[in-house]
Amino acid sequence: MLAALGRLLSACCDVIASVSGGCAAVEAVNRLKPDVLVVDLMMPDIDGLEVCRRVKRLAPETAIVMITAFDDSDVRTAAFRDGASAFVAKHDAARTLNDTIRRVVAEKNDLPLPS
Repeated sequence: MLAALGRLLSACCDVIASVSGGCAAVEAVNRLKPDVLVVDLMMPDIDGLEVCRRVKRLAPETAIVMITAFDDSDVRTAAFRDGASAFVAKHDAARTLNDTIRRVVAEKNDLPLPS
């Protein structure tokens, strides 16, 4: 999944880090201060919700896109509560992830939404 996401994301943005665990994601954000973090809900060590909470404390300017196979309202609500800027279901990722990232970056930078 990590490799597939990397290929998908490289079509719309510069991928500056790719990690396989929640703690490594938090460390990478703290070190690199990316504009956007794409994080899976289910990861080794800590889950995506905890990553959201930690990233929002360390780098509040980093927008977070939560991606998950668990596309239900409770998970979506928790993701937004814990700091996610957007939510993408894995079954829609190939179709919507790049547009979602463009929208999040535009909103973050107060730019017109991409068409």
